[in-house]
Amino acid sequence: MARKIVKRGPKDYRQAELTHSGLLRIDLDDYTRASGDFGVFDLATEKYLRVGEVTLIDEDQKYVERRLSPSGSGPANLGPVVDWTPDVFFEPSAVGGPYEEVTVPTSYGFAPAWLFEAENKDVWVIHIHGSWTDRSIMFRDVHAFKSLGFTSLVPSFRSDTEVSPQQAASSHLGQTEWLDVESAMTYAVAHGARRIVLSGWSMGGTIALLTAERSVHRDRIVGIVLVGPVTSWRKTITAGAARAGVPAIGAGFVMRLLQAPTFAKMLGLGEAINFTALEWVDVPNRVVVPTLVLHSIKDQEVPWEISLAFQRANPETVTLIAMPESHHTQEWNTSPLVFTHELTSWVRKTIAGSG
Repeated sequence: MARKIVKRGPKDYRQAELTHSGLLRIDLDDYTRASGDFGVFDLATEKYLRVGEVTLIDEDQKYVERRLSPSGSGPANLGPVVDWTPDVFFEPSAVGGPYEEVTVPTSYGFAPAWLFEAENKDVWVIHIHGSWTDRSIMFRDVHAFKSLGFTSLVPSFRSDTEVSPQQAASSHLGQTEWLDVESAMTYAVAHGARRIVLSGWSMGGTIALLTAERSVHRDRIVGIVLVGPVTSWRKTITAGAARAGVPAIGAGFVMRLLQAPTFAKMLGLGEAINFTALEWVDVPNRVVVPTLVLHSIKDQEVPWEISLAFQRANPETVTLIAMPESHHTQEWNTSPLVFTHELTSWVRKTIAGSG
């Protein structure tokens, strides 16, 4: 259980093919049956395809058929094995607008990042991805912010495979990764950022909250946007254990082990996990920066109830928006128009006129 918390898990591949009518047929599960737009990565051709509307669910044969998006855009063949992903843009050019690959200096070397320059170079958004994903997963977030005209920076951090030299083989649950977001903020300030918005998804929420408290540039942070955020690792791990049939006492034991330096070292952690430092639900009024939380009421990995408790602990600063049913950090996929409207409306009201 401890390894599952801090180590990268294996890819969960699915069987897939194209039908004679040009639809994607893929193994049926809770993710592939979900409404909205998603992507598949074809291991044979090493290409991505965007998929949309569900046209057929066969419960007996255990497959689902979905249209390609746009319709008729697929190759002649696909599969037999694909990776299912919530990423629908696949590369920075698909988001639209000018961008460039930049390198952010860090304490260990250089971390690659995408810079999306916009008309407003005074306000920058730092887009922070979660654990065991990569920065491309945040293209949806960049797309949602796009109409606001802010400059966007999408950094990598030390547990990503693309940083040079390679760093952590284990996730520190945001406890050390926030330092690389601090480096990204330093880069932004050096390139003209006067006001900064931190936008974090899942563990990226933990990182954003830590950065807002600890950064030397924290006075420039005018807002935080969180999507399906981990605001209490204790409660998130306990909820995950319950889903897996592990009693709460077992989850508590694992967390005590992760707080022990010797055990943490055995898992490849550079330091033990300080769960108290990663707790915003049981600490009233810890959040001082205006914060928006967008969270699906049916999120199973980070339950909605944790965000509800987070908002109640920070009633003066945190706005919580209940998003329609979707899986973890797939709020944009299920309802992109609703997601973008809620985000941009809050930003315009709360942030755009500040400073």
